[in-house]
Amino acid sequence: MCFRPCSATVSRRRHPQRRQAPPLTPLAMLDLSKPGERQAHDFLCRATSKRDRMWTLLDLRRHGDVLLCLVRWVHPDAAANPFSLAEVSLSQTAVHWRNYATAEAARVAAERRCRAMAT
Repeated sequence: MCFRPCSATVSRRRHPQRRQAPPLTPLAMLDLSKPGERQAHDFLCRATSKRDRMWTLLDLRRHGDVLLCLVRWVHPDAAANPFSLAEVSLSQTAVHWRNYATAEAARVAAERRCRAMAT
């Protein structure tokens, strides 16, 4: 039997422990047992999938039976308005959107829409 000395070049460095990100709070809660909410979930998954992406989702809020989605179009029709505030219905098969030139303009519109729905 042959014994060889341990190599002096063996690294014994400690690997730094990776910090785990804090858990994210959900942007919107959906009840996937309801058909409309399941359809909205499936639509958003398709619209933002890596394979066939239509949108990049920047923000999402639930307000009643509507999901307010602040999105950037991957291939906008008009380069001047690449952002939209999309309203995805949770009670029927419907999506409505309005285009904006900047993400901030779309965010302001979302805030205004939330205030209008609250009254």
